[in-house]
Amino acid sequence: MQYRFESLLFLVFVTAGLLSVTGCSKPSELGLSLVESNSTEIFYSDTMSMSMSSVLTRPLLTDSRSRWLCGAYIDPIFGKTTAKVYTNFRLTSTNATFPAAQFDSLVLTIQYDTLGHYGGNSSAFTEQTWEVYRISETIVPEQDYYSDKNFTLGNLLATHSFVPKIYDSVSVQGVVRRPHLRIRLDDALGQELLNPSSNIYENNTIFKDFLKGVCIKPKDGASNSAIIRFFPNASLTKLTLFYRDSSNVSRTYDYLSDGDSESVLAFEQNYNGTRVLQNNPSDTFVYLQGMNGVSARMEFPFLENLGKIIVNKAELYIYPAGEEDRDYPVPNQLFCLEKTADNNYLLVDDISNSINRNTLNPYLIFGGTLKYDGEQRYFRMNISKFFQRLVDDETAEKAVYIQTASVTDAGRMLLANEKSENLKAKLYLTYTKINQ
Repeated sequence: MQYRFESLLFLVFVTAGLLSVTGCSKPSELGLSLVESNSTEIFYSDTMSMSMSSVLTRPLLTDSRSRWLCGAYIDPIFGKTTAKVYTNFRLTSTNATFPAAQFDSLVLTIQYDTLGHYGGNSSAFTEQTWEVYRISETIVPEQDYYSDKNFTLGNLLATHSFVPKIYDSVSVQGVVRRPHLRIRLDDALGQELLNPSSNIYENNTIFKDFLKGVCIKPKDGASNSAIIRFFPNASLTKLTLFYRDSSNVSRTYDYLSDGDSESVLAFEQNYNGTRVLQNNPSDTFVYLQGMNGVSARMEFPFLENLGKIIVNKAELYIYPAGEEDRDYPVPNQLFCLEKTADNNYLLVDDISNSINRNTLNPYLIFGGTLKYDGEQRYFRMNISKFFQRLVDDETAEKAVYIQTASVTDAGRMLLANEKSENLKAKLYLTYTKINQ
């Protein structure tokens, strides 16, 4: 079972408190430092042994997403990242006709998202060069597609160079519109749409068989330097046919990307020449990247030494290890997942529990949101329910996987691991011993 979710970036203020205990501590030879608090056998540990590594994320579902990512950039640490969009369109009305019409142009428009762009200062992006291709392979409705899917390309419809102006309104025929990207496509396709040889407007199925869709991608070899995020279901994301009717009046016909239409995102990371997957024993950090890049795997090798316990609270604290960088900001929200026996990923129970108990602020209990203590950045994640399952040997691995909250989050970062001196990853565990 694969998971689908979109990130809701709530910045909440919570108290990461642990049970206060008194008494003397004695390091064990099993990788735990325990404090016995009272006769009820409640213990506290902040030195649970763990081991962190960077691992490739298995391809995730990327069809029918509420955000599109497109573009490419070369990261000085993570190498090259590429994103492209495959989408088809639906009719706004059936049995449309354009008698005695004169073709003007065919324009693809995509409305910019307000957040989530990556790879540079969003107020001063440099020129990007993208291409639009007609695709010759059907995007099958209701079929699951993953981030490594690439559809067969047909004719090149446009090569477009532009500077992303994600905050600037656009004037179209004297009307001011929200910020969006406009790409004029090949006139030949526009002529086919205006004067089809058969009734392609009879219904959406017939239309999508004629125009299977388009691929929007960064041009290979161009100096692209950003991943740009868009709203696929916005009113300005569409294909528009401009023409003049028999009375020489300017008209338009829209083909939309919402409702009865399909889209798929494809991502690629090239880590050649980087250290991302090396996991050197001396490293004091691991790598994490969204867009189906790399996850941080955290293993707990000595859980059996805890014996039979009831987990009262298990809170994981992890810290970004790199300098804060405006061009490459760290993700705002992280999730914890477990790997199943069939090599899929599931959200840990604590996330589902957090969402169910507080729908207005769904991550309040779990956490995972980027926090600041003065200038120190950190993530706190409550994994109490999952950790109970770990110690009860109910999981496929003695490990948790840390990823960005959504596959459409382009963020990346270095995470301090258990070897870091100042930013050591820690699990704060409070538990009750069960007398055998």
